Amino acid sequence: MLLGALFFHQGIHADKEALKYIGCAEAVLQGDLTDLTGNYLKYAGYVAFLLPFVAIGEPLLAVLAQVVLGIIAARALGRLTSRIAGSASLGHLSMALFLLCPLIQTWTLALYTEHFFLCLSVLFLEQIERTTWNHPNTVVMGLFVLTTRPVGVLFVVPALLWKWSASRPTVIRNSFLVIGTAMLLAGALSIPRIARPQLEPIASGQVVAGVGGTDATGFDGRTILDAQRFLLGRTSLGEWSMITLQRMASLFTLTRPYFSTGHNAVNGLFYALYPLALVGLWRSRHDDRIHLLIVVLLLNAFLAGLTHDEWSGRFIVPLIPHLIVLACSAFARR
Repeated sequence: MLLGALFFHQGIHADKEALKYIGCAEAVLQGDLTDLTGNYLKYAGYVAFLLPFVAIGEPLLAVLAQVVLGIIAARALGRLTSRIAGSASLGHLSMALFLLCPLIQTWTLALYTEHFFLCLSVLFLEQIERTTWNHPNTVVMGLFVLTTRPVGVLFVVPALLWKWSASRPTVIRNSFLVIGTAMLLAGALSIPRIARPQLEPIASGQVVAGVGGTDATGFDGRTILDAQRFLLGRTSLGEWSMITLQRMASLFTLTRPYFSTGHNAVNGLFYALYPLALVGLWRSRHDDRIHLLIVVLLLNAFLAGLTHDEWSGRFIVPLIPHLIVLACSAFARR
């Protein structure tokens, strides 16, 4: 029903970025791997998903596959929530929230990476929580998450560290997880040869890419760390801190001034997840699975704070299932 309303309102997004992924898939089918092994290597998982639909000349059929994948992911989220919260009813609630969340379902109708990445990250999380870190299904899903969006590493590596250290004492395990993810974030900030247009929003202090900021003339760095150094050289420590906090706050902002009143009203309903997630965090604070969810949320928040947010708010989308699990845990019987 929600998808029907969204389809009537916005149709299927098969333009802009979608054309790039479809074009890359067409090139692969023609034997040309230049784009796939170059600019689109970071999105190879989604290109592979599109291949059979492009091969039969019906890329829009991929949307139907995304609908099915979304239902499978919702069921997986329900199972994960049931195990963490100890309640089948709360598992059903999390599944319903996933399927009724417009922030998620909007991307079901788009041939963009968001929905595919979101669903695979949920399936990967549910799989690794109940099996081993080197289980074949875990490995395959992890590889797809890593190759569908660059931020996949922020979801996969913490989970692997968490599972790999499962047999160690809690203090050592948590320390290992924190240190490992801190090193991961440091590595992300130091990735070389990033294109200048991608770094300019960071260097100019933009909270949302393409909006506001200061002049970045003279910036010639090639890493996120270079962009941060440039920004710090142009602002005071207080101003830099404010920009960083604004970026993090923007990541978790579900409404936008340029969205319609109705759009904001519906999205705004899901602000209820935040206080409930805090309650769930407190009530389940000794559960190591909750620790993993928090680490992933914080990693993404820190990266947004050191880079920028995106105008449509799509960076928050893969984090919503984590918030749903935490929120449902607020009602768990402990």
